[in-house]
Amino acid sequence: MINDSRPLAETVGFELLGHALGKNVESALKAALQDSAVFENAYDSLTIFRQALAVSIRSIESHPRGRLFQKFLREGPYEDSGEIPVNLVDNRLSDADTAATITFIFSYMVNSFKGAVTELLAAKPCLNLMKKLQKEGRLPPNARLYVGDSVAIRKASGKGFLKGADQHILIKEKRPDGASTITVAGLTEVKSYIQSESRLREQLDRHSLRVKRGLQVSGINYSADKVNVGYGRDRGVVRIAVLPSDWKLSRSFRFEDSENGRLLHVDPGVTPRKEDEIKQIDNNEWRITLRWSKETLTEAAYEMTFWYMEKIGEVIYSKSVPKGWEEMTPAEAGRNAVKMMLYYAILRCRTLREEQRAIALYNSYCFGYALGMNFRNAEGRREMLWTEDLDEILTAGKTKHGCILR
Repeated sequence: MINDSRPLAETVGFELLGHALGKNVESALKAALQDSAVFENAYDSLTIFRQALAVSIRSIESHPRGRLFQKFLREGPYEDSGEIPVNLVDNRLSDADTAATITFIFSYMVNSFKGAVTELLAAKPCLNLMKKLQKEGRLPPNARLYVGDSVAIRKASGKGFLKGADQHILIKEKRPDGASTITVAGLTEVKSYIQSESRLREQLDRHSLRVKRGLQVSGINYSADKVNVGYGRDRGVVRIAVLPSDWKLSRSFRFEDSENGRLLHVDPGVTPRKEDEIKQIDNNEWRITLRWSKETLTEAAYEMTFWYMEKIGEVIYSKSVPKGWEEMTPAEAGRNAVKMMLYYAILRCRTLREEQRAIALYNSYCFGYALGMNFRNAEGRREMLWTEDLDEILTAGKTKHGCILR
């Protein structure tokens, strides 16, 4: 078993996110650092990105299903339909474990990476909003934006600290008696999906209450009596929610012939806006809509998830590869294992819900998120996608069985 794969994060850069999104994340982090935003133990954009990636990897490994995921890549589901032969029962995942692994990948792993990227993108527009409020005199010049784990909240009972809001606007001050205090002037909730206004307000309300228990800011503890909540005459807290846009990725594609065969090219998504949208919706309440959409962020999260799966497979097969794979390098074996196990998982599905998730992962791994996730039949259900289907769509707009890209 692999106990710590966080060093994998040190092997990649912003290109993991794709060219356009990667460049935007990098520029957002550089702008935030230039304006003195505080990140936990990081002072350059690449380190911040890699730390965020490492945190996601750590959460995946520490999850109860983290080891099951590794077993999925090493042993996999039974490679056919029907009953698992008695002599293979101990060497293959059960159907229940296969379904649990697919759910873990589809939901937890993808969402972990997607949330990390969205929080990085949110740093720049939130900093721009803070600077605007400082210019208007609604926040003091010494207010600073603290991002992610640079701030933690004291537990309600017992010792230790927990994750708080995604960002905090804090003001460090000195009392007349010389004691250091900290004022919470703003809180941010970042979502990688569309969320209702009522739910956003509930979460921001919860953050406002929790900070009163005490904070840890860049490693320095502030007890409850040294934490002030709210700034200005009305002791208000700037409440910010950050959400993605809702535009769709392109479903347009083409094939190009090369010496290595036909290559599939999917048109990249193009953002309708060049900048994030910042809007005040109430007193001390703001909504930021990122220029990047939910689909774009999900596409990046799928690519990160598949990258991680391939790398874990590469580590698993670094010493030896299965029979029949002798000519493969560990990297090739890792990629082959991902594709093969995702395919076998489809054969072992017991319910429509399990099948739809397994097909979504397999199609997206083979053809990319925009095409793989959205290839559906006339009833709106996903079906396995093949190159021949894409040829038929290019010719007639749909397959001979009525499947389209929605």
